[in-house]
Amino acid sequence: MAVARMLRATVVVHKAAVDDVVDRLQSAGALDLEAVPYELPGRAVSSDDEARLRWLDEQIADAKFVVEVLGKRREDDRPFAAFVSEKIHLDAGSFEALEPDAAFQTLYQECLTLTDRIASGERERERLRHLIAELEPWRDLRIEVQRLRDTEQVRLLTGTVPAAQGAAIRQRLREVSPLISVEELGPVGSRAAWVVLAHRSVVDEARATLALTSYRDVAFPSGVAGYPAEEIELARDAIARIEEERDRYEERLRELAARRYRDVVALLEALLSEREAVLARESMGATDRTVVITGWVPAKRRAELEASLAAAGHLVDYELREPLPDEEPPVELDNPRLLKPFELLTDLYGRPRYRDIDPTPLIAPFFLLFFSICIGDVGYGLMLIAGFWFIKHRIDVAWGVKRFCDLMMLGGVGAMVAGVAFGSYFALDYEAVRAVVPVPRLLDPLGQLTTFLLFTVVIGMVQVFFGVLVAAYDAARQQDYSSAIGDQLSTILLAALIGVAAAVPAATGWALALGLGGAMLLKGHAIEAALAKDEQVAAWDRAIGVGWVVLFIAWVMVLAFDGPAVAGWILLACTAVGLAVSKSVRRAVAGLLGGAYAVYGMTSFMGDILSYTRLAALGLSGTLVGMVFNILANLVWSGASGLFSRGPVGIVAGAVVALLAAAVFVGGHVFNVVINLLGAFVHPARLQFVEFFGKFYGNGGTPFAPFAYKTKAVVLHPAGAQREGGVRS
Repeated sequence: MAVARMLRATVVVHKAAVDDVVDRLQSAGALDLEAVPYELPGRAVSSDDEARLRWLDEQIADAKFVVEVLGKRREDDRPFAAFVSEKIHLDAGSFEALEPDAAFQTLYQECLTLTDRIASGERERERLRHLIAELEPWRDLRIEVQRLRDTEQVRLLTGTVPAAQGAAIRQRLREVSPLISVEELGPVGSRAAWVVLAHRSVVDEARATLALTSYRDVAFPSGVAGYPAEEIELARDAIARIEEERDRYEERLRELAARRYRDVVALLEALLSEREAVLARESMGATDRTVVITGWVPAKRRAELEASLAAAGHLVDYELREPLPDEEPPVELDNPRLLKPFELLTDLYGRPRYRDIDPTPLIAPFFLLFFSICIGDVGYGLMLIAGFWFIKHRIDVAWGVKRFCDLMMLGGVGAMVAGVAFGSYFALDYEAVRAVVPVPRLLDPLGQLTTFLLFTVVIGMVQVFFGVLVAAYDAARQQDYSSAIGDQLSTILLAALIGVAAAVPAATGWALALGLGGAMLLKGHAIEAALAKDEQVAAWDRAIGVGWVVLFIAWVMVLAFDGPAVAGWILLACTAVGLAVSKSVRRAVAGLLGGAYAVYGMTSFMGDILSYTRLAALGLSGTLVGMVFNILANLVWSGASGLFSRGPVGIVAGAVVALLAAAVFVGGHVFNVVINLLGAFVHPARLQFVEFFGKFYGNGGTPFAPFAYKTKAVVLHPAGAQREGGVRS
């Protein structure tokens, strides 16, 4: 129930066996490799390795291209396929044997050819569409485009004008010269196509007049020679042929995707794993004849590592040892099966350092309690258990999703317990439910709202101060007793005395005086400051500092138990003298002031504790929304009750309305669970990360990442085992 014990592994391999050992280490997946050890030069990458890397890069690029092409045409009929990535189950031996063979090269060439044809067809289709758009205004032109050219006496101008302004523009052209004629074609949209014929003597005047209007010149595309209507039809026929060809190519790609997509995905991940194996050789130290590999292995997986190395024979030697104090091994969490799902929360925040506390067992009961309060309904808990059980066992999801499903199923169990305590069963009226389920409820969140809020505040206080105790334990575990007592336990002391002052009015004076005075001394480490050894501070100086601290404690006792006020004046006078003559007194006073500031900083605890009232808000919101859907379903059902007595037609209508009422009830509560689930996860997690972890936990550990097959879609099994989930992935 802690961070897994790690061993430092040093493996010395003869160069003749390096490739075999690297393959075995990758297959075992038990060793987290480190960089070049012992200041040895990195293993020189041989020309064979460089050639292999170039070849692998080429094959990976080809495989990625095929995966992308076929993936777009892949039709997946699995449940929730749009939300769950597909998994490919293979045994380890089959995965290791994957290579880009002739069939893959043929597939790559076919995908390349088909996509090139589709792309070129799309470009041609777009060109033809633009051509049709340009020719459409000229559809009614009864002359071939190639014959639209100037003669010796006449110049032709082709263009478009706004259809609404056609008459006005024609009139202006007539006023310029009777030697200008206009052939107006049918309008297309808001503009009309014109062919303007002008005698060569008035061409300039015609152009000048048109330039003053919204006239636009049109130049026919090159290659267009026939009648515009014929050219349009030819372009449409060509588009139809292109689309037919595209459909054939797409159908062929869909066939290939159905047959070969999974194979290519597996091949791609095998190639990526092999490339990583080649690159891993660069992190190994080398001598003339040997290669040195170092890394970390969990102690519980020691046997796996030893078995993989033993298979390489006498050309391998290795050593396993405990980590040295200055070494920082990677971190793997090792918790009982029941706590494993809660490791997800720790990983979200960041793993601890190797020698720090694993917070997983500490947050598990609190998160489960908070999640249960936010859902707080027996029916909703059953829905969570059923839904996430189905996802885990009936949908081929990744290991991380399965771990989340386990967490949500545990949350569903907790929600059922909380629902019994709150008397909430699908947010139905408790008095009606009680007749069927005679279980008394412990708390009515709506009827006893103040009590519910106080309950969340109390559990907030428990977790916040439990975090302070954990911090004290962690400091003591590291033999930092000064911090454990001065920084942490002093907080508990002050909180306890404030609680006494609040609960017992007669004890307010002495409780606050002792609490504040003691916390200031302890948090400021004033006693340690006065006793600190320093070559520049004489023994008599330290004695004066200790005397001042004793005098301050005496003044606190006098203040607590209504002693004479003169004690305060004596302390003030001694402080003034001590500050002038004693370095130890100055240190103690500075520490006391720092302690006062630390006590002031404890006001943030109030905000932290009040943050827990959000649990009540989330629990109540889910209940209220559920009640609204119950009311809506009841309104619909009330309309059905009167129909059943009206004969056969009424019975049918009543059944339809009853089904509608059931749909409102079921759909509404499913919707309520879904929308509440996000808040029920995020807000309890936030309370752990901010209010709880902030008291004792600091992440910074490096997750254990063994040298293994890095697969995403492929799930590996032992040879012959083809079951859901997988041993490693």
